[in-house]
Parts: sequence; C-alpha cells; structure tokens
Amino acid sequence: MIRSLILISLTSLVMPLAGQSIQGRVSATGSAGEWLVLHATRGSDHHPIDSVRIAHDGTYRFPHRPDAAGFYQLSIHDTDRVDIIISPADGDMELDLDGLPLQRHVRVVRSAENQRLWAYKSLSRELQAVQATATKELQHITPTDTVRMNEVNAVVRRAEDVKNDYLERVRQEAPTSYFALVVGADKALDAVVRKGPMDVAAVFDFSDPRLLRSAVYDRAIMTFLMNINAVSEDQFLVGSDTLMALAARDIECSAYMMEHLLDLFSVYGPQRAVHHILDRYVVPRGATGDLPAGLRSKVEDLLKVAVGAIGYDVNLNDHGTRIPLSRLCAKARYTVLFFYSSTCEHCHAQMPVLKEMYNSIARTDLGIIGVALDADSAEFKQCIADEGIPWPSFSEFNGWGSVAAKVYQVKATPMLFVLDRERRIVMKPVDAADLAGQWKELP
Repeated sequence: MIRSLILISLTSLVMPLAGQSIQGRVSATGSAGEWLVLHATRGSDHHPIDSVRIAHDGTYRFPHRPDAAGFYQLSIHDTDRVDIIISPADGDMELDLDGLPLQRHVRVVRSAENQRLWAYKSLSRELQAVQATATKELQHITPTDTVRMNEVNAVVRRAEDVKNDYLERVRQEAPTSYFALVVGADKALDAVVRKGPMDVAAVFDFSDPRLLRSAVYDRAIMTFLMNINAVSEDQFLVGSDTLMALAARDIECSAYMMEHLLDLFSVYGPQRAVHHILDRYVVPRGATGDLPAGLRSKVEDLLKVAVGAIGYDVNLNDHGTRIPLSRLCAKARYTVLFFYSSTCEHCHAQMPVLKEMYNSIARTDLGIIGVALDADSAEFKQCIADEGIPWPSFSEFNGWGSVAAKVYQVKATPMLFVLDRERRIVMKPVDAADLAGQWKELP
C-alpha cells in the first residue's frame, strides 16, 4: 500500500498555492525515512491523498496544499493515525509529532484550528479519567448512602459541564472556524434526538461537503433514520429517498450518501432497503449491465457480515496466543462480539449494561468477547482494570489495523455482533441497550 502511495507524491499534478501547507517534525525513534501519509475524511471513511518521506532530521513537508476544509488524518505504518483539521483560511500548518502512538504525542506549533482540536482532545481525556473513577466508585457505594452517591454524580455532571463549556466558548470566540461549524452541527443534532426525521433535516445540511468531511455527517444520517421510529420496512425506503434528495445538491455528498446507506442497510437491515437503493440509485433504469466492479464488490462484502451470514472464524490475539473465534463461540448458545476502543467514551457507556447481562445470564446461554482496537497495551490493560471487565478481551495492538475489525468490516466503535454456536450472525444491535431489549426475543 505504501508503495502505491509514493506515486501520489510523484505523479499528482501540482496544486495551486491557494490551499494549506502542512509541515513539521517527527521525533519518534526510527521514523526517519518512513512515509507520512495524509488521509482525507468522508464521514467514517478515510482514503490516502498525499504522502511524504520523513527526512533524516525528522522534518516533513507535504508537496501538495489541500484546499478543502475538513477533518483529515496523518499516519505512519498506516495503522498509527492522528486526527487533524485542514482549513486554508487558518494559514500554514505546522505540527510536531514527538513520539508514538501519534495520538499521544501531538504538538501544534502553528494552526489555530488544531490548537482548538487538541486542547479539546486533551481535556476530554482528563475528564474521561475523572468520569471513569467516579463510575468505579459508584459501584461500591451502598444504595442507602445517598449523600455520597449524589456527590459522585455531581462530579460526573461537572465533568460533562466543563467539556460543554469549552465547546461553547470555542463557538463564541471563533464562530467562523471549521471546528465551531462541526461542534455547532453536533450540538444541533443533540437537540433533535428522538424528534422527527425532518427535524434533523431542518438543522443539518446534508449537501454541505464541509460537514461530510467529519464524523458528524454519519451521526446525522443515523439520527435521521432512528427518528423515523419505523414500524414497517417501507418507512426506511421512504427515509432513504428523502436522504438522497437532501444530499443531491452536492455530487460528493450524494455519492457518499448512497454508499453509506448501502453500507448501513447491508449490515443492519432491512435487506429490502439495500435492493431499493441498488435498483433506484445504483443501477440506471433499464440498464442490463452489472454494477460497477468496485461497488459490486463492496456490496457483496457487506452481505458477508449481514444478519444470517456465517461470521469469519478469525484468530484472536491473547498476548501472542492465537485463539480461534469458533472455539470461543462453541461455549455458549449466543456470543456477543464486542468491538471497542479503550479510549472511546461511547464504548465505556456500553459496559455497565453488558456487565449486568454477563453477570445475570448463564454462561451456557451468553458469552461476551471483547476485541479492542487499541494501539497501546498499557491502555488496554488499564481499561480492563478500571472497568472491571469480566469477559475475555483481545487486541492485536495495531489499532484499526486489526484483522478481526477488517473482516467484520467494523467502521466505528462500539460495534456489536451476536453469533450462535456455528458463528451465524443472528443480531447486530445498535448498542448494549438495544442488545438487552432484543435478547429476550432470541429463540
């Protein structure tokens, strides 16, 4: 893959100087001579667009100047990645990467957008630690000790308030920044959760390519679909048509919307929605030819991990020992395959429900397997200790390079699969609460 990326730097046309230059220094041991790759973001997708070899003195400067504002990623060895914001209005960018993993060693020398982003990430990590400690303490407080329980809950609320205060301050101090645009869109979505789907359309512009270059775009699509509160499959067909119409004013947004809806419905169902999108938007009316090879391959791959398919018998890494998934699934009538990250707040939010189910349901009926998309073994072990995770957990310690995540086509964490003894996928719950609600319906 890296060889092909080299061609990006050597053969691409020179971009005009109107974009944003990206330069800096990588101080990680052994990084000199390695390729630093720039990835563009489209919702949850990331694809390489430029690369540069790190000089012997650690410096780098990308040859091209991206001119589209949005979230991007820098990577070394493909799997070690770090989020950045590119915004030509921000002026030239200078980022120093002082060690590995990159996420823990970013120093913003020049770029107001990235200073805001990484100040927020640093604050989030600190507050997550506070909330994890409080959650752990709540587990040991007796129900009658309401005074202490209220005190700990107040700490949790205060941590959330501190984060929200920071985001609101950014919106006020830099209202035209890209970071403020995404924060505002995310906050607007918070206000319309559990309302109607068109309430989402009223506050979120699905044809804005700037929003497409952030994870908030995927969240808006999911919020729209969940707000449908569908009681029939036909409602998802109508919802898909509406979303396609909302994205139609921008060709990039429209293409991504089609692919993302195919992805969602192929994984979560209903299958009727997959065929509806294929027939109405992918295959031209009256056309007799096959789907384009790339899209056809993608759809076929997605169907391999749809409900009803037999899941891959991937080997899971237990600190060097490879254990087949089939051996673990054979121990219980149903096994929950839980993909998570030790630094993911939404993943931590799933664990109380999962632990309650794991501790209250017989092992012969329910097993849980954790697959952490971690790059740091210390964070992996610390998460298990802090959360008191009782089920077996595995990690290859190469982040999104995880083989298990790739074959199960995990696009974001948390993600859950319910497998039977033969590894047949019987359910793909949206979250732990959805799993608990559907559990009693399983035969």
